[in-house]
Amino acid sequence: MAIFGVQGVQGVQGVQGVQGVQGVQGVQGVQGVQTVSLPAPSWAMLSARAGTQRMWPGANRTPAQQSAWDTFRKLAEGPRDAVLIQTLSTQFAVSLASSAHANDTASITVQGQTLATLHKPTTAFLKDHQIDYMRAAADLQSDRLEEITVQTGQLLPFFGMVSYLSGDATKWTLRMADTMLSLCKLIEMPVKMGLDVARPIALSSAVQPVIQTPGHPSFPSGHATESFVLATLFSRLFYDVPFDPAMAVETQNEVMRYAARIATNRTVAGVHYPTDSMAGAIAGMTMAEGLINLLDGKTATPTRTYRGDTYEGDFNLSLLGDALKDPTIVETGTVALDPTQVPVWMQEMWAEVKSEWG
Repeated sequence: MAIFGVQGVQGVQGVQGVQGVQGVQGVQGVQGVQTVSLPAPSWAMLSARAGTQRMWPGANRTPAQQSAWDTFRKLAEGPRDAVLIQTLSTQFAVSLASSAHANDTASITVQGQTLATLHKPTTAFLKDHQIDYMRAAADLQSDRLEEITVQTGQLLPFFGMVSYLSGDATKWTLRMADTMLSLCKLIEMPVKMGLDVARPIALSSAVQPVIQTPGHPSFPSGHATESFVLATLFSRLFYDVPFDPAMAVETQNEVMRYAARIATNRTVAGVHYPTDSMAGAIAGMTMAEGLINLLDGKTATPTRTYRGDTYEGDFNLSLLGDALKDPTIVETGTVALDPTQVPVWMQEMWAEVKSEWG
């Protein structure tokens, strides 16, 4: 499971994320040279200043006051990311009954109210109802190995095949996608730790994954969570239809199909059970739907509870669609939202995101 930078779609643009390399971007770029132990530019600047500076009169200009949005959009990448993640972390959180031992359930909250609840499978249940899917999925490893390998570190390029994503033309969309992926990590890792479901390799020496098993528990799948967060965001932006993630799953639009394939590839690889992907898909789309509804000024959003303790089936997009309509697998409800808690500058950012799509 990985989190991906905003410039991940363009590949080469990932270099822009290393601020010390920004040597062409003004005086700050020159400071970046110092990070590679080349002090000569600073000595040259000091010498030039000494040779040209007259008596310093003190302050001789007054900076203009800016709106919060103008201040935010001019922040460097690191500080901007910190502001975004801190802001979203005040809206979303994880609720666990115990911090002393493994829990049977975990909840994701929005504005202090339960948004998504995951019931975990027991180890015995996994042995009886899930591990056999791993054996069948392994037959696809040679066909999908390249996808599996790329997807260990990159998700956005696959969604970028559906509609144009560019660090220049859709920079705020990519910033929002990056922020939502970062939020995923803040949420999914405490959930994984709190539930502590064993990886497939721990149940059978015959699983033998074709990639290294990640160093955290299995349930829910982080790749499924993240890919369905992205698919939900892009379902809102890429298509001229009312925003309805459950309907997007039902109609199997392109981004939902990519999300499901990414999730399924983790079972093919040997590192996740199908139920991990079902849990991640439900958590990811529910969390993203809640955030998007909040940004859109809605006053309510769907809630979902996944019965991973009783779901025996496989995972694919059709089965996800069936599960969303079956209350014995996914219980649904609604929870109130207070859009006034969204800062004005974040509303401005969301407006920029939407404007990139007409």
